[in-house]
Amino acid sequence: MKKFLFAFILITACTNEKKSDQVRKLSGEDNKVALTRKDSMQIRKFVELAFKAPLHSKEHQVFLDSALHIQPDNAWLWQQKAMPLYKSRKYSLGKPFLEKAVEYDAKRWLDYSGFMKCIFSKEYLESITDFVRFKNEFGDGYVMDHTYNFYIGLSYLQLNEFNKAKEFLELSKEQQYADFSKDAPHEACHYLDWYYLGIANFELGSYQEAISSFDMALKGYGNFADALYFKGRSLTKLGDPEGVEWERKAFENANNTINEDNVIYEIYPYQVFHKLNESVRPK
Repeated sequence: MKKFLFAFILITACTNEKKSDQVRKLSGEDNKVALTRKDSMQIRKFVELAFKAPLHSKEHQVFLDSALHIQPDNAWLWQQKAMPLYKSRKYSLGKPFLEKAVEYDAKRWLDYSGFMKCIFSKEYLESITDFVRFKNEFGDGYVMDHTYNFYIGLSYLQLNEFNKAKEFLELSKEQQYADFSKDAPHEACHYLDWYYLGIANFELGSYQEAISSFDMALKGYGNFADALYFKGRSLTKLGDPEGVEWERKAFENANNTINEDNVIYEIYPYQVFHKLNESVRPK
C-alpha cells in the first residue's frame, strides 16, 4: 500500500512539473497563453536585448522572435516587429506582423493599423476599412494625435473622392470642437485638419472656402509654407494677382512644412515642401 501511494505521488508530481515547464499553455475564456514566472523573465530579457540592438537590425527581430516563441499571442510584440519594417518602407514584410497584432488585440492595434496604412503603406481603402470597423466595434477616437475621421478624410483625398474627404474632415473638425470646446477654433481643431479641409475645398473648386480653411491653418501654425502655397493658388484661381505673392512667401518659408513626427519617414499627402522637392532646397 505504501509503495502504491509513493508511486501515485511521484507520478502526480512529475505530471505537475511537466505542466509548469510548458512554454505555451492555453487557459481561460480568452484563450490566452498562460505564462510562468520563468517565462515572463525570459520575455523581459529578450525584449531588453531587442531594444539594445539597433532598431532596424536583424538582431532586433531575432530577439523579438525569441520572446514570441514563448508568448505567441502577445500583440505588442507583433507590433514591435512590424513598426521598424514600416519605417524602412518594407511594408509588405511588416504587414503580416501588424495583422497579427490586430488579431490578438484589435482594440489596441486596429486604429494604429489604419494609421499605418494611411500614412505609411498608402493602402487607403484598407485604412478606411480599419477605421470604420474600429468605430463600429469600439467607438470613435484618436490615434497618433488625430481623429479617425481625419485619416478617413485623408484617405478619400488620396482616392480623389473629394466630397467624401470633405465630409469626414468636417466631422473631424466638429469632433474636436466638441472635445476641446473651451479652445478657440484654430486651436481646438488641429492645423492639419484645417489644411486638408482647405485642400478638399480647393480640389472641389470652392476656392473662397479653401482660403478660409488655409487662414485657420495659418493661425494654428504661423507661416506654414504648404498652406501659404495653396492659399496663393486659390487666390490665383479667383483671379487675384496677390496669389503670386503668397506663393513667393511660401517658398521663403519652405522649412515650415508639415511637422508630424513621422514626416522623417514619409511624405504626407499634398505636402509641397518635402525632402524630395528640388525646387525648395537651398541653392
